[in-house]
Amino acid sequence: MADDTTTNLNIVTDPNTVTEPDTAVQQAEQAVAQAAPPEPSVAATLVIPALSASSESEPQSGEGGEWELLLAKLRQWLDQNELQNLWVQARRPVTLLAALVGALLVLRVYGAILSALDSLPLVPGLLELAGVVWAVRYGIPKLLRSSERERLLGGLNQSWKALRGKG
Repeated sequence: MADDTTTNLNIVTDPNTVTEPDTAVQQAEQAVAQAAPPEPSVAATLVIPALSASSESEPQSGEGGEWELLLAKLRQWLDQNELQNLWVQARRPVTLLAALVGALLVLRVYGAILSALDSLPLVPGLLELAGVVWAVRYGIPKLLRSSERERLLGGLNQSWKALRGKG
């Protein structure tokens, strides 16, 4: 079985040219050096000291002190009061996300209530009939006379401006 890291080199020489064996070996070594993949290198090395024998509260496992290093970094970050600055920067997105989750929850509950009402016999038809009765009894008389229409549209405009905060 051939090793994947070996390279087969076929050196073709001109029959009219006589080369010395040392030159051919040098050419082969140069070709192998150029064809070999580069050695991986380490960019940086991190040394973490092991736990000392003085900490008796934790069992000694012979491993490094990564947890203590993490806790020290966390304490340093909290002591710099960066949490307050982070909250000031993230207040609006967090508020929008909470409002979105709240709206989604309300819509899910509303949808569940409507589907429960829809599953009851006669309820959808009765609700539709109640809507038609309301439109005939209150909507049509207010829309027939022009003075009532203007008053209705004025009230709707005031409600809309109050809702938008411009009134």
